[in-house]
Amino acid sequence: MLVDIIRIAIICVIAGSISIPVSFGINPSPWVVWVGNALGSLLSAFVVIYIGDRIMSNKFRIRISRSRIGKKIVIAFDEGSENKNVIKAQGFINQHGLKLFALFCPIFPGVLLSTVSVYLLGLDKQTYKRWMFAGVVFVSGGYVFSYWLFFVK
Repeated sequence: MLVDIIRIAIICVIAGSISIPVSFGINPSPWVVWVGNALGSLLSAFVVIYIGDRIMSNKFRIRISRSRIGKKIVIAFDEGSENKNVIKAQGFINQHGLKLFALFCPIFPGVLLSTVSVYLLGLDKQTYKRWMFAGVVFVSGGYVFSYWLFFVK
């Protein structure tokens, strides 16, 4: 059973929510699929969060700005943070759409791509983390058990 959970977690990291129907071919138990899917989703999110926090730190910006290409990258990120339209869009998404996006991200497009997009767009990371965890546990669990109920059982 532990080997099946690890296999399902690896499939989830690679394929996102598509892993749920595939995972029932590995193990027909919805509990095993749910735990494996949650483990894979959280593992991929934690890796992206770790890397994203390191890249967004000032220490990394100082180190990368020493090269010519690095200066251009830092300038491009700074220009995006000063643009009024970008700030307005980030505020709108943070206020109205981020919770819903984070809640349903395990289903589509997957936790890995969602976490990357939150870091690239500069959205509120704390809100995303809280609601993403709830989505992994509850929404993904609902998807697993409803898929099992309608197609596997």
